[in-house]
Amino acid sequence: MPDFSDRCRDAAHAAHALIEQWIGQTALPSNTLPRLLAYFSDDFSMVTTDGQRLPDGALPGLFARLAGSRPGLSIRIDEFAVLHASAGSAVLTYRESHAWHGGATVRRATAAFIADADGHPRWRHLHETWVATAPITHGNKQAGN
Repeated sequence: MPDFSDRCRDAAHAAHALIEQWIGQTALPSNTLPRLLAYFSDDFSMVTTDGQRLPDGALPGLFARLAGSRPGLSIRIDEFAVLHASAGSAVLTYRESHAWHGGATVRRATAAFIADADGHPRWRHLHETWVATAPITHGNKQAGN
């Protein structure tokens, strides 16, 4: 049986598939948003890519506003790492790439998951940061050298 962090990774992939559909398409079944929101805990919190804290309870409204806003959206998540894992919680990091007609972005995410009463992973917290398009330099050296 997969450990909890493996189940969190699977949940992240499934939720991103729904996010891709929700934001990238305009004609979706009426149950799509409730299915998407089921991946998140009731007390979900988030720090957005621009450093803003999502207000408590704002996730449904945020997704409602984003519906169909990026036609052709494709989301890829990769470079997973497990920072913490226990029987009922996990913290994962991953890279998230978005591409759509006319644009593309890349971000790094750190996500905290908790188990619900039935043991299913639910997103508890998400912190996203934009990935710079050019290498970060310090003086005459590239970062990491």
